[in-house]
Amino acid sequence: MFNSLSIKEKKIINFIKKFDTPTIANSLEIIDPTLRNKGFTQKTMHCANPKLKPIVGFAKTAIITSRKKKNTNISKNREIYYEYMFKGKDPKICIIEDRDKSNTIGAWWGEVNSSIHSQFGFEGAITNGAMRDLDVIKKNFQILAGEIRPGHGYIQIHKINCAVNIFNMEVTPNDLIHADRHGAVVIKRQNLQKLPEAIKKLLTKENIILNFLKKNKKFSIKQFKYEYKKFMGKNNKL
Repeated sequence: MFNSLSIKEKKIINFIKKFDTPTIANSLEIIDPTLRNKGFTQKTMHCANPKLKPIVGFAKTAIITSRKKKNTNISKNREIYYEYMFKGKDPKICIIEDRDKSNTIGAWWGEVNSSIHSQFGFEGAITNGAMRDLDVIKKNFQILAGEIRPGHGYIQIHKINCAVNIFNMEVTPNDLIHADRHGAVVIKRQNLQKLPEAIKKLLTKENIILNFLKKNKKFSIKQFKYEYKKFMGKNNKL
């Protein structure tokens, strides 16, 4: 958990914005091989603004539903939600788990909430639920959503500041999130300071095969296998 940031951590956060989310995910695998199959979204998502650069921020979380009308104080719960979202250190990313999942009928994210959350200091939002208003969503605000819907149903806030799961990406409040049009990944604090070196190692490794392909328009399979073995390394891992 990130309660306060060192100067070095702030610099690293600015540094990792330069790289796409697949690069960050692969670099985290170098730090911790158990992250090869967890810690990131595992479903294709709709991206509101594909041309936006990657976003990095601290998770503010909530759980919603929209399919059924229930006897809850919707207005009061939303006031509590907005008070919670307004607070916290920047940069922030809103992580919303929709318990209706693919059966959702309501889009929480659209013109109004993208404008509100942008003014609250959020870089964007990630949800397994729905979004809408695709032509008028704030252009500097990124949204990754599991569904697109025209209506908003009976959207109700059930929990805030809680653990959520977005397509197998488990997020706890205040986790650091890196996201772009490919999806999102969680960066735990113990891995953040190791990321710059891991990124360097990853790019150096990838350049072995990429530079070979650029320099050699024609090559034998023997030459390729030799370079590919260097690319794979001693442990025979990508």
